[in-house]
Amino acid sequence: MAITRGIFSSPARAWTAVVLYTAFLYSTMTLAFNLYVRLYDHMGRPFMDRLMSWMYLPVVLAVLAFVVFFLPRSLGSYAAFVLICLALAYSLKYLEVPAKRFHFFQYWPLTFFVFDALRFRCKDRYLYVWTFALVTLIGLGDETLQGMVPKRHFGLLDVVVDSVAGLLTLAFIGFVMGEENYPWGRLTKVEGRKSKVEGHPNADRGVQNLE
Repeated sequence: MAITRGIFSSPARAWTAVVLYTAFLYSTMTLAFNLYVRLYDHMGRPFMDRLMSWMYLPVVLAVLAFVVFFLPRSLGSYAAFVLICLALAYSLKYLEVPAKRFHFFQYWPLTFFVFDALRFRCKDRYLYVWTFALVTLIGLGDETLQGMVPKRHFGLLDVVVDSVAGLLTLAFIGFVMGEENYPWGRLTKVEGRKSKVEGHPNADRGVQNLE
């Protein structure tokens, strides 16, 4: 099944967003690290430990509001959302180095961008497989570049965290949001009627009549 709605209206715009966001991640690795070190030295580890965990709370609450108010009410989607949150909480607790917890914050937007870019070409499970593979590859590139920077090193665990961030984001899309609600939530009546006429020989005329 092809996803007809998305964040971007064309592959060119979607891939531009992927490239720009990836360049942003790569270009800020030293700046972000230096900022973290300064905060760590000034505020101490206990503060950074709490900050790198509790900063996810407003994000989770915002996503919960989206699930409740913009998605169809479904026990299955609620259960999937709870399981994803538990997996995230466990991952954050497992990562003893506070800085590594920030990777989830960096890579879930990237996963959405890559997913949206690949939806123009890939369908069904291949969309998820290739999205996961590309996000993992970008994470690997990030760590490879860090290994070339003085006083930094290649971290295999960081690549795993980046991949897990992508995996949890894809689980949210597939099991909580649902492809039919991607990316903004439930279809309105007009949008739903538009989607029914897509693919018909007189689709353009039918959409015009609906508006």
